[in-house]
Amino acid sequence: MNQISWLLAFLPVLIVTMIHQSTTASAQFANICNNDAMFTNGSTYQTNLNTLFRTLASNATNNPSGFYRTTVGNPSIEAVYGEYLCRGDQVISSCHQCVDTATTTDIPRLCPNMKVAIVWYDQCLVRYSNASFFNNMDDSPAIIAWHASDIIGNKTRYMDAVTNMISNVIAFRAAEGGSFQKFATDFVNYSAIQPIYGLGQCTPNLNPNDCYVCLNSSIQLFRQNPGGRVLAPSCIVQFEGYPFFNLSYLPQVHPPSPSPLPSSGPSSSLPPDSKPIPIPNDSNGNKKISTKVIVAIIIASLLVFSVALCLICTCVCLRKNKARKVDVSPHAETSNQDLTADSLQYDFDTLLNATNNFSDENKLGEGGFGGVYKGTLSNGKLIAVKRLSASSRQGIQEFKTEVLVVAKLQHRNLVRLLGFCYTEQEKLLVYEYVRNKSLDNFIFDQENRQLLDWERRYNIIRGIARGLLYLHHDSQLRIIHRDLKASNILLDDKMNPKISDFGTSRIFGVDHSQSNYTNAVVGTYGYMAPEYVLEGKFSMKSDAYSFGVLVLEIISGRKVRTFNQAGNAEDLLSYAWRQWEAGTPLEFVDPIIRDSCSNNTDVMRCIQIGLLCVQESVEDRPTMANVVLTLDSYSITLPLPQQSDFLARPRVITSFSKEVNNSDHSSSKSIPLSVNEDSVTELEPR
Repeated sequence: MNQISWLLAFLPVLIVTMIHQSTTASAQFANICNNDAMFTNGSTYQTNLNTLFRTLASNATNNPSGFYRTTVGNPSIEAVYGEYLCRGDQVISSCHQCVDTATTTDIPRLCPNMKVAIVWYDQCLVRYSNASFFNNMDDSPAIIAWHASDIIGNKTRYMDAVTNMISNVIAFRAAEGGSFQKFATDFVNYSAIQPIYGLGQCTPNLNPNDCYVCLNSSIQLFRQNPGGRVLAPSCIVQFEGYPFFNLSYLPQVHPPSPSPLPSSGPSSSLPPDSKPIPIPNDSNGNKKISTKVIVAIIIASLLVFSVALCLICTCVCLRKNKARKVDVSPHAETSNQDLTADSLQYDFDTLLNATNNFSDENKLGEGGFGGVYKGTLSNGKLIAVKRLSASSRQGIQEFKTEVLVVAKLQHRNLVRLLGFCYTEQEKLLVYEYVRNKSLDNFIFDQENRQLLDWERRYNIIRGIARGLLYLHHDSQLRIIHRDLKASNILLDDKMNPKISDFGTSRIFGVDHSQSNYTNAVVGTYGYMAPEYVLEGKFSMKSDAYSFGVLVLEIISGRKVRTFNQAGNAEDLLSYAWRQWEAGTPLEFVDPIIRDSCSNNTDVMRCIQIGLLCVQESVEDRPTMANVVLTLDSYSITLPLPQQSDFLARPRVITSFSKEVNNSDHSSSKSIPLSVNEDSVTELEPR
């Protein structure tokens, strides 16, 4: 391409960028104000807050880093903690204007007399609180905004391009940036007329892992829209169909589309503040590329092509010579896009040795589809091996296909399927080993429930919601769990929830209909929606119902099926509704945490969400997308739950005393891999 053609090709982009940058006035985009803590006029807190505002605005006049945090006042007497973070591509004057507007005009107007507030602009964020947040990674509460216009072309492919660009490139470069460079941009040519530009930034105090977690947590909230942003206290993510940032902050070397992020990180990524290489002028002032540069480019291109060709040939030869036995170590390093059935296959002898010949000492439990055993691989990695019962009659190819489908479902709040083993006599599934037991082992145990304070319970509720949202909307297949319950929620070392038992019935070979009706109702009484129990009708709203039951169990610490209040034949849902109707919802909260709940607002919102989810009318229940949005943002106003005969009337406890389908094979023992696998997961292509 000659120089004139190059300029013509990029002229529209340059014009859009110039227009955008010329109109970047400090317009407030979103804010969150916490009215739980208020200060009075003339108080010490107000004096300290005014001093903080002046300090932040003054610092922004000459701070090239674009980030500053400080404390004003005695930490034991009305101290104020505050910070500002300017977007990484902003010049000092723009940063100062943004911070000054926030501290002198907007925050006093938007959040009067409030001790906690955060405001976001296109150019910066400003945050303050009466409690220190300096060492925290806060990915909530968050503001989520999307554009309403349509995407040109395939929506799924569009969002794949967006998430790959941001999660695999931007998140890594931002996390690995220098102390004041946790900022990165990128773009991908989705189509000739629809490029995608993305941006990610963390507060510089975060370590690389926390930054990466914060950005990826935001990425999970993406939708199929042509543009949008997620604004969290510790990080921001944004993507648009136009260049909304300074293009000089794009990396020098940019691949046509980002490759999956290896565990060790890409070694070729350039710093996010890389500048374009200047092109010298000729005698007439036009851009000129010398002959030496052209020759160097050609030689470099041929060299890269030769190396790539050698690598391709090597990979082809290795695939042809690959033995049927697969080593155990590479599984965790295989990216989601590169997964194949063969890459997931374990050798039977390897699993036999790992489980000590499937000894009873290693047995974790027995479920409807078979037993589960703890295993230790030769490299010390712990796994959970599910030994499917002999009644599964699937052929090898069908079995491999179904395993591959489920293995590609990867989310921080889902138990990960690592692989399988198939022989004439055995069908085995290999899962990640989750060290802490299932949720029911904590919330329904008199001693263990004390380990779950309100903050942990709230995080568990949020994690389950995000996992369900992924299954319902963000995975390539729409998946309805149909047996969500406390024993199917596992907890990792940090008490993060992981949903288990999704898709197992498909791997097992259970016949399932693609319609929304079934003649074989499968699940657990008490968690199943009324339309599912009575009519066999299931949908994503059926899972929302089960989620609502689970939320109420987590808050109250009581089982839905065995709840009894003062000898009355009343189940947990009826009791929750009665307390809500009486205006005493906090009486419903587990007494162990009732007095220590630091944020009654979160408790009340969760009770309200639980009651909204268990409404009898399917249309009245929220989607999981609405639930996640509500949990992540205080700016969402919840509707009031509607009273119905189903919720309001007491129900006999014994009607919820058993499970459906294979319940007699299910162990009540709480184990690191839940084995009560009587669910049927409906997988429906998008």
